[in-house]
Amino acid sequence: MIPEVRILGVCGSPVRGGNVEALLERVLYSQDGQPGVSFKMATLADGGVGDCIHCNWCLRKQEGSRRCSVDDGMTALYPLVEEADVLLFATPVYFGRLSGHIAAFIDRLRVYVHGNVSAGMLRNKVGGSMAVAWFRMAGLEMALITMNQFFYAVNMVIASSEMGLQGGSAFSSLQGMGGRDGDDRLLVLRDELGTASAVSTLSRAVELARIIKAGTAAL
Repeated sequence: MIPEVRILGVCGSPVRGGNVEALLERVLYSQDGQPGVSFKMATLADGGVGDCIHCNWCLRKQEGSRRCSVDDGMTALYPLVEEADVLLFATPVYFGRLSGHIAAFIDRLRVYVHGNVSAGMLRNKVGGSMAVAWFRMAGLEMALITMNQFFYAVNMVIASSEMGLQGGSAFSSLQGMGGRDGDDRLLVLRDELGTASAVSTLSRAVELARIIKAGTAAL
């Protein structure tokens, strides 16, 4: 029996319907119809996830399903994170790094390192990263490495692309050189290599998740 794999894609762009969201959606739907694979997408565009305030409430006071002292948009995301077998993070590149939206989201996942109830819950899940930059040499790899660093911290297994070391890397301008083409706002979808690298990252993540779940079931 093929193990089921549940994917959560998290879009860290403040732009609804923009290049990052479009690429993430394309990548998630690349798994549509795969046996036992399901997926959900969460967007951080509404700004409803605030910063970790480092109050350390999670270290001692977690009870039941409550993970954090701050009750905001993150409250609804924690259950989605926990039920997923694969976490796929996607961010635009801002000044050589990931967006503030997804940085805040990742910081709020601190509960899976230190929480008195939730610590260790993400162990052996699979993580994948995607980044979209406007032009070449803008910091794609740094953005990917920063997201992957979180996966290391919570003992997740990192999926890499067959076309890059850190994950999916794509450009939202023609050839990554700042070029536009009329009113087309979703030029990332015309970056064939970039799209392929992101699809490859998720395909590898699903493969790893199946291997891990099959191995766990055999123990």
